[in-house]
Amino acid sequence: MLQTEDALKEATQSYLPDKKPAKDETEKESELTDEDKCPWCPADDNTYKELWVACFHCHTWYHTECAKVQDVERYARWCCDACQKLGYEHTMQGPRRVSKRERATTDYAAIQEGRPPDPLGRWEKYMEHCSSLKSCVRRVEGSIWTSDWLANDPEALSAPTLVSSLTDEKGAATIQGMRVPPRSTSIRDIAQKVGMETQVEVIDVRTQMSSSSWTLEDWVDYFETPAAQREKILNVISLEVTGTPMESMICAPAMVRENDWVERDWPTSKRPVCEDARKWPKVQRYVLMGVKGAFTDFHIDFAASSVYYHVVWGRKVFLFAPPTPANLSAYRAWTCSSRQEAEWLGDALHDLSRAEIQTGETMLIPSGWIHAVHTPQDTLVVGGNFLTDYSIPMQWRLEEMEIATKVPRKFRFPHLMRLAWYVAYEWTQKLQKQSAPPAILSNLPHLHRRLQRECENMLEVDAQGQKTLKARRSSEAVPYDCIPDPNVLLETLQSLLENTPRKRQRT
Repeated sequence: MLQTEDALKEATQSYLPDKKPAKDETEKESELTDEDKCPWCPADDNTYKELWVACFHCHTWYHTECAKVQDVERYARWCCDACQKLGYEHTMQGPRRVSKRERATTDYAAIQEGRPPDPLGRWEKYMEHCSSLKSCVRRVEGSIWTSDWLANDPEALSAPTLVSSLTDEKGAATIQGMRVPPRSTSIRDIAQKVGMETQVEVIDVRTQMSSSSWTLEDWVDYFETPAAQREKILNVISLEVTGTPMESMICAPAMVRENDWVERDWPTSKRPVCEDARKWPKVQRYVLMGVKGAFTDFHIDFAASSVYYHVVWGRKVFLFAPPTPANLSAYRAWTCSSRQEAEWLGDALHDLSRAEIQTGETMLIPSGWIHAVHTPQDTLVVGGNFLTDYSIPMQWRLEEMEIATKVPRKFRFPHLMRLAWYVAYEWTQKLQKQSAPPAILSNLPHLHRRLQRECENMLEVDAQGQKTLKARRSSEAVPYDCIPDPNVLLETLQSLLENTPRKRQRT
């Protein structure tokens, strides 16, 4: 693969202001980590606060309560006190009783530089500029997507791959084990399946601000409005439908399910059939609904998870950059820039490529790839995220960076450490009976070392000799019903890794 550990340490992500998820039942209100507190939290305040807002200029996150922001959705751009002293100002959405239409501010710097002054105009210009880029995506037959392919082809995850569509309703028929909604499925059909009153997070593409106050019924009304009459360009990219009647219509390819840590190793008895995602990592079945003109800026998926992505109807345009050291450094610099919204990261990325994915086509995006997405027409997509043994080094690096940069939990892979313990437990069982592909055996030591750090964290005490919050959290992540002693498990795994014979990889 193209990534290195040093380069991965330099990468980070950009995130949109919104709510943090509610705390897990195992988390006590009085036990807050640095991730739960903002720079303006009083030192003696241990109250958990759910709603956050990010400064548009410095990208620092604050609780809306601490920032005294009463109605965050009224702000197109919000700036903290420190940035206001530097001359940066809030931009309001405008008085809603008078008009629902946003009043756009004029970006005179963009005009002087010859760029369209609004984000949507800039994106149209960027996409035109990138229209002649070559594609890095490899087109393959659906029959190739198998676990054997992952295990024996060193190039399997070296670049995104795409399976072409069929002409009938069964767009995923050539991919083993995959099930997707028919092309006749409408946005209203989805809302009726999931529930019209279900809340959905909606992103205003121009401001990149998100709102959780919408219901699917609201979204249907918006989506069914003729394009010329839509006052805003909105996007839905985080509707997970596991546990709803829609679940039966979406099934990831067998190759994905066989290698997905959650599907393979998280006990089925511990996956409650409900809409509450706090109990287990529910990231397998997303429905994405975007209107013409929507875009998602450059990003890496949480915990560097891989992605399967199927266009039910419509069209998407991707810009991809491989996770080389130079690209990751450029990505990090861009995410930390105060002018991120006005700077085009594509100019700093090497080997930038373009790929279109049409109705009925399915794409596999490997771990760590930097990508942006444009929606040239109304589009319905289903897909999911998954962690895999083949990408462990990259996954851990992104997880470490998310913690270091205090990424809100809403934007991180849920229950990652408990999942890692389940994965380690299952490998200790399997390696006692059989070997594993060389690519996996070479990555499992990274899993072992990460969990060893967790065991070390469990021993951490404060000045009074009491276990620290970090120690308690590390302990709480262990599924003791199957792992009574995590240290013994890691000793067993290490012994198995040292003594398991390596099978030669076929070429």
